[in-house]
Amino acid sequence: MGTVKRDELWVGVDAGKGHHWGAAVDQAGATVWSKKVVNDETEILTAISEILALADRVHWAVDINGTASALLLAPCSRPTTRAWSTCLDEPSTGCPGPTGARPRPMPATRT
Repeated sequence: MGTVKRDELWVGVDAGKGHHWGAAVDQAGATVWSKKVVNDETEILTAISEILALADRVHWAVDINGTASALLLAPCSRPTTRAWSTCLDEPSTGCPGPTGARPRPMPATRT
């Protein structure tokens, strides 16, 4: 029996230096994916692929924008990446929020 593909998912990521914790919920609020992901490019890309296989549209929120989340946020800067409909839902970052969300590069980290 295969997994049912949903129309939309919402993914929240708690980014950390050594690992990240991500969870995806569907339109009903049910958790459909939850996993600790080592801060490694291959593991991050695998996790993104797993999530993309679950829904046609994915909305992302990451709790920090900095060195700890750099590998995690890198796919956001790829123009062909379908994964990132929102990067950080924070007006000060310049990334769009849930309405009008579109893939775009992350702004430079402020010092």
